[in-house]
Amino acid sequence: MVIIRIKFRDGQASGIHRIRNFGEDLWRTFRDNKRVSIDLGEIDRCIDEITFSARGPYVKRAVKEAEMLMREHMVDKEAEIVVEDGTTQA
Repeated sequence: MVIIRIKFRDGQASGIHRIRNFGEDLWRTFRDNKRVSIDLGEIDRCIDEITFSARGPYVKRAVKEAEMLMREHMVDKEAEIVVEDGTTQA
């Protein structure tokens, strides 16, 4: 599994509720997907980062789905996606 982190540059500016609402939608997107592991409890406790993991071949697709949700929730300018190997997206 590859770890994917969505880091919010300024959790205060983004707002905890916006971050968690985005995280809950992300969880709903992946909850039944056996290739992704995401923890709703962690999302409910998050302040400035959401972490989930995906199986190797599914990583690109998971990142694309996360990017789409970031745009829908208008947090795409406030956050970046960092894949375990250090690659930064969005």
